[in-house]
Amino acid sequence: MTALDQASVLRRKTRAARGDQDPHETASVRALRLALARAADTLFGLALTVATVEQRRIEAEEIETALGTEGLFMLLDGPGGARGALRFDPAFMSAVIEVQTIGQVLPGQVRARPATRTDAAMLAPLVDAVLSDHDAELARGESGRRPCGLRFADRAENARALALLLPRAQFDFFRVTGDLDHGARTGCLDLLLPREQEAAALHGGRADRARTAAATGPDLAAVALNAPVALDVVLARLRLPLHAVMAFASDTRLDLPQEGLGQAQLVGAGGQVIAKGRLGQREGLRAFRLSGPLLEPSPTQPGKGPPPQDGTARAAD
Repeated sequence: MTALDQASVLRRKTRAARGDQDPHETASVRALRLALARAADTLFGLALTVATVEQRRIEAEEIETALGTEGLFMLLDGPGGARGALRFDPAFMSAVIEVQTIGQVLPGQVRARPATRTDAAMLAPLVDAVLSDHDAELARGESGRRPCGLRFADRAENARALALLLPRAQFDFFRVTGDLDHGARTGCLDLLLPREQEAAALHGGRADRARTAAATGPDLAAVALNAPVALDVVLARLRLPLHAVMAFASDTRLDLPQEGLGQAQLVGAGGQVIAKGRLGQREGLRAFRLSGPLLEPSPTQPGKGPPPQDGTARAAD
């Protein structure tokens, strides 16, 4: 055991000894139970019964251990820079996907597999609905706990990647075990929410910035620089007949040129090539290294990109 682990264990023991418990824990657990069951039924007609909810406080350095190594990892964003995280275990993730694709949860053992962006897109509506309903329940109650306002932001490769994206702070950790589709399967969901005092500080900072903006007027440059921009990386361009594309399955393989990784293109809205470079990875995350200066966009018709050379195949999970 490292010195960091020993310090974390000592902190938890000290908190337990002095009875340092959040008086609003019961309200959060109750709100989470109701929100999860309602969202699953409303969105997908999925019967979900929450069996147990474990809640505890964890430090930033405990995130990797708490979340484990398997399942779908999600980053949550909120107002004022608030951040949290969520993980579906393989059983829970596959159950929600099966309900959406075949209309039922298949009984039996689930084989763990790497989660993809498609998985994240299919579960994101459930995440947003649960978080929104959870906040609404807290607002309706008398717990006095401030809603976090978190929503799904992006998929993460693993718990380590999430830990690097989250602030060095304390979190409320919830582990929810639920029976899905009348007991056809049991799944687990882990949720990390920022601690009450830290969320309040973030909201307070946002309020201060809003008052400053109201007094001085909007900073158009800051607004423009903070606007989201979507960029894609194109590895190669392929031409395929329509019947071949319609026959794509989860195990379909496409033969891409070997030099694709080293001659990738960074493409913006409308298919404009912004830059060229090399696709690789850094610290477990996908990375794009520029191989030269940004390119001047070529003139195209509005809403149309450059003519395809051979059709387009983008990097996928």
